Amino acid sequence: MNPFSFDKVTSPSQFCGRKQELVHLIDFMENKANVMLYGDRRYGKTSLIRKAFSEISETVLPIYVDLYSIVDEMDFAYELYVAVEKATPKTLRSETGKLLKILSSVKGVEFKPTSTGDSFTFKPSFESKDFDKLLSSAIELIEQYCQHSKCTHAVIAFDEFQQIAEISKVKIDAKLRTIAQMNPNVSFVFSGSKKSILRKLLNGIKQPWHGMTTPMSIKGVEIELLKDYCEQRLGGKFETDTFEWLYKTVRGQTRLILLSCYRLYSDKIINPELTHCKNVIDDLVIAFDDEFRDKFIGYSPRQKKALKAIAYSKNKNVFTANTLSKVNLTKQALNQAITALNNADEITKLASGSYQINNILFSLWLESTK
Repeated sequence: MNPFSFDKVTSPSQFCGRKQELVHLIDFMENKANVMLYGDRRYGKTSLIRKAFSEISETVLPIYVDLYSIVDEMDFAYELYVAVEKATPKTLRSETGKLLKILSSVKGVEFKPTSTGDSFTFKPSFESKDFDKLLSSAIELIEQYCQHSKCTHAVIAFDEFQQIAEISKVKIDAKLRTIAQMNPNVSFVFSGSKKSILRKLLNGIKQPWHGMTTPMSIKGVEIELLKDYCEQRLGGKFETDTFEWLYKTVRGQTRLILLSCYRLYSDKIINPELTHCKNVIDDLVIAFDDEFRDKFIGYSPRQKKALKAIAYSKNKNVFTANTLSKVNLTKQALNQAITALNNADEITKLASGSYQINNILFSLWLESTK
């Protein structure tokens, strides 16, 4: 069996590196700090949260909510209830008779004993379609449990929190801020991969959460630790500077490194050389060719040229006369296209005049289409 898993959240037992980030996140959680955790997709934010949850004090109730697929406020309420139920099989239900009596008074929640009678399930009642009542009852469930157990508070981690920016009917962020201020038994971790949207949502001057969250940025796992991790599972050693090339090429993205090693292992290459890794990356780019062509077609003409200019410049100043000539754009037109791409979270500004495309394989594909 291939020892490399690249499409699943890393289990706490397989967690690698990030010791400092882990210590800080656990400390924030245990001390009821509200955290903004951001970083590109596939860099391990979810794995870090789950690892912290596995090591956090037993006096904290950890609740993980995945918001990736939500469309409206009722989806948000449903995912919160599901997360509360998942978080409590060994705690909330361990004193069934006592707590069921306490919690059954919470409005907007339906309780049902299990067939054995030694536990119960619960779900929200969506009959009223009243988001405020549903949110309040979900929080009250947590509050009641914390008040009648050894838990000091609950930490609710909202993954892909930037999804709520698309919900205009209800200001969910404002309602969560009120909850944080009024409920000493609840704190939040807001995690997201669309960094600019998450920052604007939580740190914008006119936003409800402005100045109320502690930021944590997640980048690649420490290179030496990740190299050791991969070599142990390959059962061999990378040729000198080869892993460093791979790490730099994919910007330390955990998923792409593990995917590359998965392919090396499948090809029975246990001592990878530079050529092997280059071939793997080339194959990955080719595999996504149809998808990237469709993606590229969706951009405006100027945005297409801007993406090419960024890919060609390789993190250097994109506004040089040479680059402008290659893409046949004026500096003003290129700047307008870059602003639009940045607002859509397609690219990230590295320094004055320097940008990178957030999708790493897409960036490599653009480089290959010069």
